[in-house]
Parts: sequence; C-alpha cells; structure tokens
Amino acid sequence: MIEKSKNSLFLLLSIVALVGLSGCARYKVHPLPRLKPTQSSFINTKSVHMAYHVFTAKDCKTYLDRNVIAQGYQPIHITITNSSNHSMQFSLKNFSLPTVPVKKVAKQVHTNTGGRAAVYGFAALFMWPFAIPAIVDGIGSAEANEKLNADFKEKALRDQMLDPFETINGLVFVPVESFDSNFKIALTESKTAKPIVLSADKPCAQIPYMYA
Repeated sequence: MIEKSKNSLFLLLSIVALVGLSGCARYKVHPLPRLKPTQSSFINTKSVHMAYHVFTAKDCKTYLDRNVIAQGYQPIHITITNSSNHSMQFSLKNFSLPTVPVKKVAKQVHTNTGGRAAVYGFAALFMWPFAIPAIVDGIGSAEANEKLNADFKEKALRDQMLDPFETINGLVFVPVESFDSNFKIALTESKTAKPIVLSADKPCAQIPYMYA
C-alpha cells in the first residue's frame, strides 16, 4: 500500500514537473519605442526626419523575444517624422537594401511545435505522464507562435502614407549578408511625385516647395 502511494506521488510530481518544463514555449511582447531625432536643431515645418537604430542580439531578445540575427535577419529600427504639410508615400521598394517579408522572419523563429511534441510523444510510449506535457506544450507553442506573428506584424514597417505632421515607427528586416550601414530611404511626395531621400548619413531633408 505504501509502495503504491509512493508510486502515485512520484507520478504526480512527474506530471507537475513536466508540465512546468513544457511552459518554456512562450512569447513575451515588449512595445517598440519611438526613436528620438539625432539632429533636432535642423527640424522645422519644412522637413522630414529619420532616426534609426541597428538592432543587436540583445535588442532582438528585448523587443522580439527571439534572436533573429542568428537566423540571418538584421532588424533596423526606423522612426520617420513628417514635419511638413506634405503627404508622402513610404514604400519598402524604395529602401536601398533588400528587405525580407515579416511573415518569413516570424516563421523562421517559430517555436518548433512538431519537434517538441514528437520528443514528448516518444517518451510517452514508455512513461504515460509525458503525454500530458506533450498536449500542454503543443497548445502553448501554437499560442506563442500566434502571439509572435501578431507582434512581428505590428512592429514591421509596411507600405503606407505618411501624412502631414505624422510619425511612422517600426522595423525593417534585411538579410545579414546584405546589410550596409550606409542605407537610404526615398519617400515620394504625393502631389508632385518628387523623391525625398533620407540616409543614414543625412537623416533630415528640407522641403522648400510648400503648397497651401
């Protein structure tokens, strides 16, 4: 009777421990802040200004909860402020470096739900308590991946209109092998279609041709 109670206690403790271990499949959301201008003295009502920061592995863990650099993708954090009365189009096609779709980056850093479940499933053939964390971990991994997808999409810059006195803020993902610190972004003025070029070296562009 005592031996049976010990076995039951052991199984119970095993289940609790295994469920606890399976809880490592998670995703933590951390808001992406707006970057402050580095040349604020040049900003006026006839300018567009860009601030940027090249992510480190530590930044990736802080704001993306995954080291995407280790997977071959370099995130660049960009904040663009339109301090003029012009509407402008931002497009990733006018970024001087090749960019990677955010869906592809997110998928690359997903928690491997199938692989983790297979390990637990195999162990469950010999010890049934492993079947419980297999189920719990599978659900947790799927939820973490969904949360990751939504957060990556929210933080990634997309083709969009930059209205007067508006700011856009987000990430651009570039293949590590293609990254160049001297990059450029060309905005397109909506009425005249004239390009407004911002670069890492010259992040502020003056706009002399104003319209009412």
